[in-house]
Amino acid sequence: MVETVPSVDADRLSDMEEWHLACRIAASKLLCRSDLLPRFLLHICEQTLMGNSHNISEQRIGIHIFNRPTDYNPGEDNIVRSYARTLRKRMDEYFESEGSHEPLRIVIPRGGYVPIFVTNTDSGHQDPGESHRVPAQRIAPITGAVESGTLPLAKLGVQRMERGRSQWAAWLKGLICLLMGCVLGAFAWSATHRADDGKTPDLAHPIWAELFQKDRNTLIVPADSGLGILQNLTGKQISLETYANGSYFSGETSLPGIDSGNLADLRQQRYTSVVDLNIAAKLMQLRELSAGRVDIRYARSITAEDLKSSNVILLGSSHTNPWASLFEGRMNFRLQYSSTVDQSLVLNEHPNGKEQKQYLNGTGQMANRTYGVIDYLPNLDGGGHVLIIQGLNMAATQAAADVLFYSPDMRPILERARLPNGSLRSFELLIQTSSIGATDPGAQIIATRFYN
Repeated sequence: MVETVPSVDADRLSDMEEWHLACRIAASKLLCRSDLLPRFLLHICEQTLMGNSHNISEQRIGIHIFNRPTDYNPGEDNIVRSYARTLRKRMDEYFESEGSHEPLRIVIPRGGYVPIFVTNTDSGHQDPGESHRVPAQRIAPITGAVESGTLPLAKLGVQRMERGRSQWAAWLKGLICLLMGCVLGAFAWSATHRADDGKTPDLAHPIWAELFQKDRNTLIVPADSGLGILQNLTGKQISLETYANGSYFSGETSLPGIDSGNLADLRQQRYTSVVDLNIAAKLMQLRELSAGRVDIRYARSITAEDLKSSNVILLGSSHTNPWASLFEGRMNFRLQYSSTVDQSLVLNEHPNGKEQKQYLNGTGQMANRTYGVIDYLPNLDGGGHVLIIQGLNMAATQAAADVLFYSPDMRPILERARLPNGSLRSFELLIQTSSIGATDPGAQIIATRFYN
């Protein structure tokens, strides 16, 4: 018998401080390098806060998070216990470092997987008393449909796979092979290039001041990873028109290597990357944010009118965030994708000096070299601004974001972009990043464009 799991009431869950704490931990530098640890943590916290802690078990976690078949034996496969040990260790490290100021603490008692929320004055290793548990009214069962418009930060990058079918395990093996270069590149880059989160991300202060205004709304739009997967598997590029009206692949009952159920999941579920989750989390922590004026929307939930009336931060290129294609006519550095992931490139429309016409993902000894782009442009009505953070893969997108948030190289860029009235003119930056053995050349700005 398949049990029915209540849908998340996005408004109610996003109001819970316990849930925001779980999301901060998931987006922290200690967890975001892993794809599975954030999903593990957020799954068990969500179930607990929904009042469904009775659904948390080693076998269910193995099925929903680690894609094990429904009849797998936890006694023979200890993947959940192994990840649980790592998760407990990383969470202890979080509360000893960047999370030392947190008023609450999440504890996963040994021998079980149901999280407990305690005040951060506790050591986290004692058996917390009932008085420290989440109040009963905060974890009552929640019913209702998932909101179809605004996507709270809490839901980014961690879409649950409770609807997954047993075919997912076999299908994902093929998918992992197809996207190996992109994913491994992201993890390798993250492992060696993560900026120190102890730094204050205010190097781009003039940009944040213009993007987060008191008299204009700002939209943060993460990438649609499901769309990228579909395009990679089929070799078909989807136009903005078919994406906006929802008709892409709608006439298909199945595609090569994808049955109808998995095709529907990729078209309908809201998947995004941990990299985008991390970037959105950092944006939401900026001191320049205007209360009530910032909204996080999934790419499938916005319209062209939104891009006219609001300032917009688009995460991802037109391959996973088709709205970026509306601005490609203004770009000099344009990302172009092929059906083979590693053959994607950045096209330099008008090379200057010794610049290349094309910048491709590296091969051979430079296999981990890749490129990202930062675009700061007028929005569609010219009255606001759009910031696009994009890359040839997740590693490149993360590199571009870290340059924007942390790199001292942004200071001369912003000074050059500053107009006499204090505002910024439009600009583009081409970012190169790589990680080769013990060498750590870091991310660097290799080309710039400024526009009046």
